[in-house]
Parts: sequence; C-alpha cells; structure tokens
Amino acid sequence: MQCLYSLIYVSSTIAIAKSIIVVDDEHDLVNLFNEALSSYGYDVYAFTEPVIAFDNIKKNPDKYSLLITDFRMNKMNGCELGSKVKELNNDIDIILVTAHENIENNTSNFEVLSKPITIQILLEKVNDYLKK
Repeated sequence: MQCLYSLIYVSSTIAIAKSIIVVDDEHDLVNLFNEALSSYGYDVYAFTEPVIAFDNIKKNPDKYSLLITDFRMNKMNGCELGSKVKELNNDIDIILVTAHENIENNTSNFEVLSKPITIQILLEKVNDYLKK
C-alpha cells in the first residue's frame, strides 16, 4: 500500500496495458471501487481530491485508459476534471458517477452512471470501455 497525498492506495495485479483512475470525495466509495476493480485484475489509482488526481494524470497522461469520477466534488467537478484530462490525452475515456439527476456542463457528453451503482454494473461498464 502506497500513500500519496489523498491517494487512497494503489494496487497492481495482473498485467494490464493501462490503468484506471477513480476520483470521488467519498472515501468509502473510492475504497469500494478500488477494491472491486483491483480484485478483477485492474490497475487502479484512487483519489479523493480531483486536483491531486489531475496533477497525477499530468505527470503521465499515457498511463491511464479510463477515468471514473464523481460529478460533484470540491474545487473541481467531474465534467471539469474530465475536460482537462481530455485536453491532456483524448484517448482516456470518462465515466461520471453521480447521485444528481441533472448534470450541467456535460458538453463533452461523458457517460453518466447513477448512484447508487452496483459493482456488477460498474464492472460491466469498465469491461466495455477497456475492450475497445
């Protein structure tokens, strides 16, 4: 387990070409997504602070295939984070996860999944994106 700022933990298991980054200001949800995705062999980097997550992506934008992010967070919402990530690497897919019905500023038409979300649905979506 490696701690870095608000990084919850990093797990690396089966060799996968690229990694998933999970960002949510709810620690429990970040832990749940991280554990679930890691248990299926995905390389997951989990953050509770979107600004720190973005700084991590900036350092190595080709490392990631998928960003799973909450919509409503302090300092930067999920659409803002997704748009900034797309500027760095347009090949990174973005999934917004939210409990809110209306997502303003989703001009990039990122996929939106509603909370609460089951792990089964999350895994199906991740598999769909990473099989591309």
